[in-house]
Amino acid sequence: MNSKTVLLIGAGGHARACIDVIEQEGKYVVAGLIGLPSEKGTKMLGYPILGTDDEIPEELARWDFGLVTCGQIKTAKVRVRLCEEIKRHGHLVEAIVSPRAYV
Repeated sequence: MNSKTVLLIGAGGHARACIDVIEQEGKYVVAGLIGLPSEKGTKMLGYPILGTDDEIPEELARWDFGLVTCGQIKTAKVRVRLCEEIKRHGHLVEAIVSPRAYV
């Protein structure tokens, strides 16, 4: 197993789907997630919710990569902002692709 760690930014349904693909692919290890303040300190699918949006810079510094895993509601503005923040820190993960996908 590769030891590259990835921080998931978003802790909802899309994050669950991404965790499934990451585990199947085996290329990364999920370090934890960024979620809502009420979720901090809890777990999702066994992975810790480490912090909130305010803690993204500090958490990104601890791990190899970041991946936007929040869903899109009406507009992509939040997802774009989070992706830009990850890129600013030089931690943008390459594509996550299910081993079951046909590309």
